[in-house]
Amino acid sequence: MISDTWIRELLNEELAGRDLFLVELQIRPVNKIAVFIDSMKGVTLDECIAVSRFIESHLNRDEEDYELEVSSPGLDKPLRLPVQFVKNTGRQLDVVKTDGTKITGRLTGVMPEAIVLETETLVKDGPKGRKTKVTQPVEVRFDELKAAKVVISLKK
Repeated sequence: MISDTWIRELLNEELAGRDLFLVELQIRPVNKIAVFIDSMKGVTLDECIAVSRFIESHLNRDEEDYELEVSSPGLDKPLRLPVQFVKNTGRQLDVVKTDGTKITGRLTGVMPEAIVLETETLVKDGPKGRKTKVTQPVEVRFDELKAAKVVISLKK
């Protein structure tokens, strides 16, 4: 079976020279290799092809057969790495904490140990009960974070 550690080391060295980073590497028992890469500016098809060819140049199909897929994580995948949060600063996120709490807010800051979301809530104001939007920052530590996804919006 193809070694996860060996592929990861190989990729990290190659990707650093291309201003890309490894988001996730999956190797299934039938040697199906899935590589998800990203960068601060996004990933092009040409970059995926180049990384795929690089990996293929270090593997030998005569010794061990495999299936290889190289792509960007896509908008539907959860954010995994702190650098992905930095890349998505300013975007709306849906966050689920380990205790089950759900928070939706605009990502305004990324610290080594936490992210900061700007959330909006409606609050009754005055005797007539008019509702006004109140914006407040919410800090979520990485060790409390179960999942975080970018909210896809087609509004301009």
